[in-house]
Amino acid sequence: EDGPGPDANAPAFDLMHSPSSLWNGAIIDSVLQELQTRCRDENWPIHRSDTYLRALIVDRYRRLRTVWRKAQPKLTEKGTLETPAETETRLVAERETVLKANRQTTRRRNVCPSTEEKEDDVDAWKWLKDLITSLGEHGMSSEESGVENEVEVVLRVKNLPWRRSIERELDLIDLQRLLDGDIF
Repeated sequence: EDGPGPDANAPAFDLMHSPSSLWNGAIIDSVLQELQTRCRDENWPIHRSDTYLRALIVDRYRRLRTVWRKAQPKLTEKGTLETPAETETRLVAERETVLKANRQTTRRRNVCPSTEEKEDDVDAWKWLKDLITSLGEHGMSSEESGVENEVEVVLRVKNLPWRRSIERELDLIDLQRLLDGDIF
């Protein structure tokens, strides 16, 4: 509070305090000014408000502070502070635990989709099957019909307000037929 404030040439956050402290606030303001200056000078295609960018910077500061706090030596069972080697071992073990859990979660998600996803998928395919069955061969488009007896048949589609566009669903069936030809 009594000093000249952060050095403009080598700013450093005070990780012992929150982003709202005077010191950290001054650094966040200078980072915000630098970011807005670069945005103008380099003609970035998207311009953001100061409030939005400040929130991003504060969020990054909070994540930095969390990492810094986790990296601080903890008290051991004997009541002494961890050595740098013990701190590193603890951090590596914590990281490995997180990575292992992420790998298992990803593997489960990729290999075994949840039963909710399966049920939703089955319901959608049942609905599509019922739709195709109810349309029948005469309910499909006749675009590919040829000219018979030199009389050209012109088909007109009635656009009724209660009809629903199902092009996307029919395209999905066609795509699935191409991908999994053995099930059709």
